[in-house]
Amino acid sequence: MSKLVFSLGLILILLTPPVAVTGHAAESGFRFDQDRRSVTIPIKVRNNLAVMPVTINDIGPFYFILDTGVKTTILTEPLVMDLLGLDIEQTILLYGLGGSGIVEALLAKNVTIGTPGITGHNKNLIIIPEDLLTFSEVFGFPVYGIIGYDFFKNFPMRISYSNEYIRVYNHHDYRIRRRSHIIPIDLVDGKPYVKASIVGSGSGSAADTITTHLLLDMGASHPLYLHKNYAGLSENTISGFLGKGISGYLMGQIGRVDKLIIGDTYISSPLVSYPDVEFLRIQGQEIDWEGIIGGEIIKRYEVVLDYPREKVVLRPGRDHGNPFNTSLSGLEVVARGENHQKFIIHYVRPGSTGYESGIWAGDRIMAINKEPYHKLSMEDVLDELSRSRGSIVNLTLKRGDNILSVEITLREDLL
Repeated sequence: MSKLVFSLGLILILLTPPVAVTGHAAESGFRFDQDRRSVTIPIKVRNNLAVMPVTINDIGPFYFILDTGVKTTILTEPLVMDLLGLDIEQTILLYGLGGSGIVEALLAKNVTIGTPGITGHNKNLIIIPEDLLTFSEVFGFPVYGIIGYDFFKNFPMRISYSNEYIRVYNHHDYRIRRRSHIIPIDLVDGKPYVKASIVGSGSGSAADTITTHLLLDMGASHPLYLHKNYAGLSENTISGFLGKGISGYLMGQIGRVDKLIIGDTYISSPLVSYPDVEFLRIQGQEIDWEGIIGGEIIKRYEVVLDYPREKVVLRPGRDHGNPFNTSLSGLEVVARGENHQKFIIHYVRPGSTGYESGIWAGDRIMAINKEPYHKLSMEDVLDELSRSRGSIVNLTLKRGDNILSVEITLREDLL
């Protein structure tokens, strides 16, 4: 799929110092608004990420990304602060990736955060500076923030990416369906880690197997991320764009491994991203980091997250066996403008079909296969650029004052 990916687990596991509540009552958890067995919340899934409607101080709803890689709820669009009537208590620091990414953010306390049927009172909310992480341009519709451990910690939750819903259970009597795999998780600072084995591809050292603990991260778009020390597990790699962090863009290598094994279930031939080492540093010091299982793998299962009992239930879905593709066009696209219909080529992977066709970063898509941009959504654009291998895509591009017609043939560069 052609997409601009955000590695939220990489970006925001680095939040420091821990948010402490001083001089106030401790945060209260989320609670059901009525005595019901469960509540079903609609979600939208784009770019392997799930968003759900959230209200802040009874205003909204706003779409927030569901992210198991963060602890405190984060507002990424500070322009709505005045509307929400937030009680700003203090300034905190966020340490991002890339060596020097130290950012001042605001902390609001005593915030009411709601979802359909469930409300959390006296919550903390981090507000990051404008344009630091802009998710709307990735989804093609307004997305205002990230919600994680605050929401997950109290109840078991069944997440269906294919049917686009999350079902929250008031108690632990949910049904475990046939063909499900129960996997223990270790909750470390509010983030779920699973024991996993990765079988390398190819022969020799590339065929080795490693076993380690990986963060199960719904907020990371790529299938699998590993420390670059493990790059030998992939026989072949290509350079690529891996996402955007607080300090800027994340670059690295993309390869393939033979198998990812989690308990009794496994994924065949997943892509794996190896971020460049310089992006895994804070003030010159490399962080202690093994890897992440991201959204493109998680979405292939029906998932029950059960933080109270420290387990996750994985049931293979209909997409479980589908092949993993890199960006077949080599293009990463963002949606800008008032209606998110200004489609801009954000990145062109060197050596890709888009690169060889002469497409530049900064080119604007005016039409795809003769369909004008104003009749397209971001989802339409990504679908056209991620059709089957060998498909021909005709692009009309605007570069400065010039209009260009370009034909690309979609192909997989990492076989």
